[in-house]
Amino acid sequence: MAANFWESSHCNEWLLDRNKIEESNSKDKSYLTPMELKRLRTHYCFVIQNLGNALKLRQRATSTAIVYFKRFYLKNSFVDCEPRLIAVTCLYLSSKVEECITQAKKCSAKMKELDHTFNYTMNDILECEFFVLEELAFCLIIYHPYKSLPLYLQNSGLDMASIEIIWGVVNDSYRTDVCLMYPPYVVALGCIYLGSYLLKKDIKQWLSELNVDMKEIWEVSKELIDCYEFEKLSSQNPSEPDFLYAKLPIRNKK
Repeated sequence: MAANFWESSHCNEWLLDRNKIEESNSKDKSYLTPMELKRLRTHYCFVIQNLGNALKLRQRATSTAIVYFKRFYLKNSFVDCEPRLIAVTCLYLSSKVEECITQAKKCSAKMKELDHTFNYTMNDILECEFFVLEELAFCLIIYHPYKSLPLYLQNSGLDMASIEIIWGVVNDSYRTDVCLMYPPYVVALGCIYLGSYLLKKDIKQWLSELNVDMKEIWEVSKELIDCYEFEKLSSQNPSEPDFLYAKLPIRNKK
């Protein structure tokens, strides 16, 4: 494990520009429009979050799993790799990496409770784990905004109620691709900036004293605003993810 973010594989291998990310899921684009694909990607972030909650895993493990899932599909497509199985496998793997281990059998059983059409077994998850590891190039240490967030919040002058809301914004950020594009401290500041804006708290002077790239912080905030607006529209049709999933000729679909 690298001693700090700047020496890590996260920094040196897994921070990508938007064009690289938009090239992902290439085969799926034969069956889904860009907006449909975005809807399905967001859906699986919720799947991982809901499963993590059901298994009572720490939020950090759930967030790590979402990053694994996003990285995995930078190289692969849903049609070739069943996303529900990959989602569960990523969470099982992250529970070990983040030292809140759960069992593959328990992951499978709990997922079946949440999705009665999920028919993959413990053995499927264990077998899939090796494939996921290879596709992640065994780069398993994820640096999250959670580490720098308390220090920033302590110095920002925000009250406790504001801080709780901003922690929620950070969790929401994993439904976007900011974790693939920006260092974790930038994501943390972007979430603080957005949270303070929503709460009508003026922290511009404090931000100006940090010697950071305000353009990147604004970009993170905009990604989150776009995510909230997109999800608000998507919520009008809650059955859509199942419909989109059915459109894909996924191999080994169970």
